[in-house]
Amino acid sequence: MRSINGLLPLLFITTLITACKEAPQEDNQTSGPGNSKGSQATSVEMVERRHAQPVSVNYPETGVDVGWGWDSEEGIPQANVCIEYSIEEDKGQTKYMTMQEITDSSELMSSMNISAAASVKTVAYKASGSAKFAKSSKINSFNSNFVLNVSVDNGVRYATPLIPGSRGEIIDPETKKQLPDAGAIRLTSEALRLAKQRDLTKFLNHCGDAYVAALYGGARLTALITVSNSSKEEKKTASTSFSGSGWGANVKASASGASTAKVASSRVSMRFYQSGGRKDEIPISKEDLVGKLKTITTEASDFPAYYRLTLMPYTALSNWPDRVIELDLSEQDLLADLWAKYATLYEDIEYILQNTQKFQALSKEGTYAAVDYSRIEALKVVQDQVHKTLLLLRDEAVQCSVPEAPCGFSLADYLSPYAYRIELPIPIDSNSDNESCPCSIVSPEKDSDKNIAALVDYYIREPVKNSCKNNPVARDCLSNAEIDRWLKRVGRESIALPDRESAEKLIALVKEKKTEFDWLDVIDGPPHAWVDPAKIPEGQSALDTLLELLKN
Repeated sequence: MRSINGLLPLLFITTLITACKEAPQEDNQTSGPGNSKGSQATSVEMVERRHAQPVSVNYPETGVDVGWGWDSEEGIPQANVCIEYSIEEDKGQTKYMTMQEITDSSELMSSMNISAAASVKTVAYKASGSAKFAKSSKINSFNSNFVLNVSVDNGVRYATPLIPGSRGEIIDPETKKQLPDAGAIRLTSEALRLAKQRDLTKFLNHCGDAYVAALYGGARLTALITVSNSSKEEKKTASTSFSGSGWGANVKASASGASTAKVASSRVSMRFYQSGGRKDEIPISKEDLVGKLKTITTEASDFPAYYRLTLMPYTALSNWPDRVIELDLSEQDLLADLWAKYATLYEDIEYILQNTQKFQALSKEGTYAAVDYSRIEALKVVQDQVHKTLLLLRDEAVQCSVPEAPCGFSLADYLSPYAYRIELPIPIDSNSDNESCPCSIVSPEKDSDKNIAALVDYYIREPVKNSCKNNPVARDCLSNAEIDRWLKRVGRESIALPDRESAEKLIALVKEKKTEFDWLDVIDGPPHAWVDPAKIPEGQSALDTLLELLKN
């Protein structure tokens, strides 16, 4: 949403003022190394710089051309041209290919260059194009998922500065003076008038917050490769085989019916999405992938389509007034990311319920045992809670997709998916000491810490490690202390507190008497607590126990 306090990083603009100050010189003073008196040095002070970061997004289904306006909040083009510019085109192909292991649909959307606004609309409504492909791709944590992106750019069609004198004069609407006729991309007279109004609403509604600076045509292919694993070792093998230089040989082998690095072809499935290229059959098989990699360069040249564009903020223009466009899309990013993680969690629980014989559950004694009827019923309750959260997130996405409506999404209103993951069973081979179930109870006191660590390693530490490897400053790259806090919550009773005030009081109590309340962990966003069941008096609920603490 557009807000007074929020700033979109790519549109964070400050005024550029370069002040050149030259101290006065004495009469008859000359410059140069031969002058014994020397000269006062010219002082150039850089006060502030104007930052303008271009952004790349997918080509819209409605179509767009260079110079059109763009509404980043809605993720749609504005069919108005608010700049004076020329157009040029570069020829020659640019090719690139990436392979990335992913854990949920948000990472798939990100790899496919789907914007935050488009991602939120995908949650709220029926998706189309690349967003539909990403949303309909079912991803769970137990399989290995890899996304291959191949792009072939035929060149670029882009906006260039005007040739001086080519478009006539532009008059400042306030001063009525002619603006310098320099070679520059600049606001039109009408757009400049709107930009100088006290309220920028009319400008934003007419022009958007950015303009289309470049269009890229050619062909793009995305392949989602899924390896169905039956063991933790197989998952590691798949990761090795499809990462780096190993993926090519594996794809070729699987396409021909063979296997490479112990990854059987029968366990590899693929889904494709392609923009541009010839009018042939929709790729649906592993063989199609190998064939497409051989022909996509030619297809991009012979049957090109626009699939990507670059946006530039108006605030980068030479005649943009000394103003800031305030825009904050962080809520949309957070919402789409959380929805994707909850969607993956739902798929994980569904997979466990359909394959209970492959999983083992942590017992109250700290050992692993077969997933029995009572645990299955408990899993169904958790899945219903996850489904309820998905519906709430969908409603939030609808609200955030309404033009001019406030997007009130707050990450602090929702539990982290890890709160549910620490209650899930793990694959049988994930704990080396429990490779078959039912698992015998042997020295539970001795093995409890080790078994809990195995659960946290599988559902938190290993995914976090992968996230940190891709981006050490990513939101999902938790610190060791944060992971250890989740470790301490395993086996405790999860309690929703009535309000934030109660949570804050409990947090203060725990901080004041830390050793006395080491059995209690509380957060205030959302208000929630994890309680050691052994500390709850018989016949009393955990919530009542906590509320009594507040009375004392």
